[in-house]
Amino acid sequence: MYFDLYLPFPIPRSNDIPKKKKDKSKGKGKAEDSSAAESVPQSCWAGLEEGEREGFARSMALSGHLGYSIVGCTVNPSTSALAHVSPFLRALPYPQLDPRSREDGKSGQSSNQGLTMVQVSRLHLHLDDSRTHCLTGANSAVLKEYDIISVQPLTEKAFQLVCTDLCLPGPNQVSIITLPLHERPYHFRLNRKQVRQAQRNGVMFEILYSAALSPSSASRETARRYRQNFLSNAKELVRITGGKGIILSSGPGGGDDSMRGPLDLVNLGTMLGMPANLAKDAVSANPKRVLLNAQARRTFKGVMTMPKMVDPPEPSAALVEAEGRAKRQSDTGQLQEAKRVKIA
Repeated sequence: MYFDLYLPFPIPRSNDIPKKKKDKSKGKGKAEDSSAAESVPQSCWAGLEEGEREGFARSMALSGHLGYSIVGCTVNPSTSALAHVSPFLRALPYPQLDPRSREDGKSGQSSNQGLTMVQVSRLHLHLDDSRTHCLTGANSAVLKEYDIISVQPLTEKAFQLVCTDLCLPGPNQVSIITLPLHERPYHFRLNRKQVRQAQRNGVMFEILYSAALSPSSASRETARRYRQNFLSNAKELVRITGGKGIILSSGPGGGDDSMRGPLDLVNLGTMLGMPANLAKDAVSANPKRVLLNAQARRTFKGVMTMPKMVDPPEPSAALVEAEGRAKRQSDTGQLQEAKRVKIA
C-alpha cells in the first residue's frame, strides 16, 4: 500500500479571500475564528472552473495508474491567519472510489469494484515571522474536519515555532512539516535538536519532488537550478534526520507528467542517501503513521484536575491496644529466649 499525501485540490477564489473582522486582542498566536464567517460548501466542486476539475481528475487518474492506494486531497489557502472550512464536509471528490463511502448493497455491483482510492483531507499552511496562524483553540472545530494538518515554515523563527510549540500533542497538532527544497538553498539552519524534538512527537518531514523534477512553466536554466537546489537541500535533510521520519509526496508546481511511481520514489530516496528500507518507508510506513497520528489528534481530549491532599486516617483505640499487646508479647518472648541461652 503506497501513499501520496499531497495532491493539490483547487479552491474557489471567493473562499480563499478571508473576511476581515475587527479584533482588538493582541498576543502570540492570536487568530480570529472564521468558522461562523464561512458557510459550509454543499459540494467540494462548488465554485470551481471546468479546467480545475479536469486537472484534478487527471491527477487522481494518474495516481491510481501509478499504484497509489491513498491520496491526500490538499487545500492550500493563500493566508494562514484564518481557518479555511473543509470543502470535503459533505462528500469526498470521488466517493465511489473510496471504500469508506460505498454502500453495502452497491459495493458488489459497482463498475469500479477492482479500483479503490482512499481520499483523506489535508490542510496545508505557510507560516512566516508574523506568528499569526489559525492553529488555535478557537478554530479547533474547523481544524477537526481535516484528517491531516501540515505547515511549511518560511523562516528560521517559524521553523522553531513549529518544532517547539505546534508539534506538541493536542487537538491542533501539526502532523507534517514541509520544507521548501527547490526554490533556493537553505536560508536558515536546520537545528538537529529541534528536528529530533519534532520527530519524537510523531511529526514527519515531507519532501516534495514534483516542482523540482518537472516544473510546469520554467526555463531550462531555472529547471536546472531547481534540481540542483532540490538535491543539495534534500541530502542535507536526510543527513540531519538519518533518513528517518521522511515522507515523499508529489506536491504542487509540477507538470502533467511530473508524478512518479512508488518504486521510482524509492530509487530517488536512495539517491538522496537514504537506506533502501527507509526509502520504501517514505512512501508506505511513514505516511501510515501520519494518518494514525492524525486520527489520535482528532479524538484528543485534555483533562486537567487539581491534586487534593488527603490526610491518613487516625488509628482507632482498639488497633493501638492490639499493636501494643503484640509488641509486649514479642518482647517477653525475646527475654525468655535470652535467659535460656544464658543458663545453657
